[in-house]
Amino acid sequence: MNRTHRGAARTRRLRVVVALSVVALSVAGLVTGCGDEPVSDPRRATTCAGLVEAGRVIAEAVLDLLGDRSMADLMEDDPDEPFAEVDRLLRAEAFAERAEALGCGAAELVRRACTSYQGLSSQARGEAGREFLAPYFAACD
Repeated sequence: MNRTHRGAARTRRLRVVVALSVVALSVAGLVTGCGDEPVSDPRRATTCAGLVEAGRVIAEAVLDLLGDRSMADLMEDDPDEPFAEVDRLLRAEAFAERAEALGCGAAELVRRACTSYQGLSSQARGEAGREFLAPYFAACD
């Protein structure tokens, strides 16, 4: 692999890690509200708990999409935008905007992410899925 290709791959991975970190920060308020109907659209969440539910639904959809694929598989499928499908599902900007509107603080969200996403690790069947979840669990260390 040449230097340019490695640099581009690192840049793409970094972009995904940043987007995932935003989602982790945005969706981690697992028990901060009650009475919220489960939603999958972050814009419809009315509490931090609802935002967490939306994030978990989306994280599960991403893991299903990634299946047992590796990072190399994603690069092979679409060398220019290997994470385009994941980016479409994540809607990181919508999560960040809704977290701000709901007043979900970053420190609280990170703390709650440690609990709310633990059960997802068994659903990560391939390298790409484990890479997707890594930022969530890195906040717990």
